[in-house]
Amino acid sequence: MSTRRDVFRILASTALPAMLPAQENQEREDQPGHVHTGPAIKVPVPSQPTFFQPAEFETIEALSERIIPRTDTPGAKDAGVPLLIDKAIVAKPALEPLYRAGLADLNALASISYGSAFAALSEQQQIALLTPLSLESETPLGKFFSLVKDMTVEAYYKTEAGLKTELGWHGNTYLMSFPGCDHPEHQA
Repeated sequence: MSTRRDVFRILASTALPAMLPAQENQEREDQPGHVHTGPAIKVPVPSQPTFFQPAEFETIEALSERIIPRTDTPGAKDAGVPLLIDKAIVAKPALEPLYRAGLADLNALASISYGSAFAALSEQQQIALLTPLSLESETPLGKFFSLVKDMTVEAYYKTEAGLKTELGWHGNTYLMSFPGCDHPEHQA
């Protein structure tokens, strides 16, 4: 005679797979025993800014490029960071007034200091303008620069350019063994 547990096993093995969609019920050939749940979902990044006006977008592009410039790896602009920042602002409307005021203040400071908007300044002029702001954590413009810097770094290291190209991340990989730390001072 079957136990109640046996009945549940039989029901689960026959009824449950029939209720699941066919795609979720197929095993992947490269991973036997792994139930495939469908293709990875790519989160679309807009190709045009939703929040930023054109002049503001030019400023955020220049600003993010000064924070993570192109070197032997892609810079923030190459990685699409300004669009990711735009997307983050749209998702969190409380950031909108901070960005509107901060970009206006940055452009006003650039205009007073060099007679032009921030995006039109040379790289050296932009750096000269931003260096003191990076040390002013209590001023409105200093706080704004800190916010943009944090969002730029966070967005950059979510991109392929940041993760794979710069950091060399290869995804979740299986290690046959873990050798541990090889620094002499950490050896037992």
